[in-house]
Formats: sequence, structure tokens, C-alpha cells
Amino acid sequence: MIGDFLFSIAVLLNGLVLIYKPWYWLDPVLSLLIVLFILKNCWTILKEATAVLMNATPKNVDLKNIHHHIEKIQGVQNAHYLHAWNVSASSIAFSCHVVVHDQQLSNTEKLAKKIRLDLMHLFHIDHPVLQFETTECGNGNLLCELFCNNRD
Repeated sequence: MIGDFLFSIAVLLNGLVLIYKPWYWLDPVLSLLIVLFILKNCWTILKEATAVLMNATPKNVDLKNIHHHIEKIQGVQNAHYLHAWNVSASSIAFSCHVVVHDQQLSNTEKLAKKIRLDLMHLFHIDHPVLQFETTECGNGNLLCELFCNNRD
């Protein structure tokens, strides 16, 4: 808004100068300066928007630190397939596979709550998606995954 005001003042002053002085070069120079100012201000917005649209890991998210923290939590044997991305400029989503001992899914709710609260308070992640796996099938080995997915 202030930029628009300043651009209007620059155009008015340019018109006044051209009335009294034949400085015809001033108009294109002012136009180029205005264009450069707009591009400079748009570049930051374009970079942020592109990062959000491409699901890039936010700069302030350290996946190695998060990975280390999750694996230190009692009951977690392993964590893998970690991914974080911006849902918006102020909201961070996170997904992770969490390997636990073979147990009923309902038994993981307390652990899930602990991980979610830690992610929110320590890492400012407000949209975590956790997928729990058992040790039998959660080691990431392709043959193990195929075996576990195909048995009936």
C-alpha cells in the first residue's frame, strides 16, 4: 500500500519534471526502478509459495533431530519414512512410521498422544500423522514387507 503511494508520487513528480525539463530518459528509468522494486518484493513471496506447493521440508524443521527424539521415547523401537511439509505459512504437517512391539492398535494410543504432544511443543508441528507398525513387519526390508502384506 505504501509502495503504491510512493509509485504514484514518483509518477506525479516525473510528470512535473517533464513539464519544465526535457528529461525524457527519466520516465523509463523510473519505470525500471518500480519494476525492480516489485520483483524484489515478489521474489520472497514466490519462493515461499513454491516451497509450500512443492511440499518442501520447512527450513526450521530438523528431521534428524525429530527422528532421534522419537526413537528415544519409551515404547518406540524405530522410526522411519519421516517427512515434514508446510500446509500453510504457519502450519507444519509431519508423517512418520513408528515401529513398536507387536500389540493391539488400541495400546498405541497413549504413545501416539505422547509423540504428538512432543512434536507440538518441541518442534511446533501441529499436524502429525503417525503410522504404527510392529517389529515383525516394520524393519523396512522389502521382502519382509511383501511377506507381511500377503499372508492371510
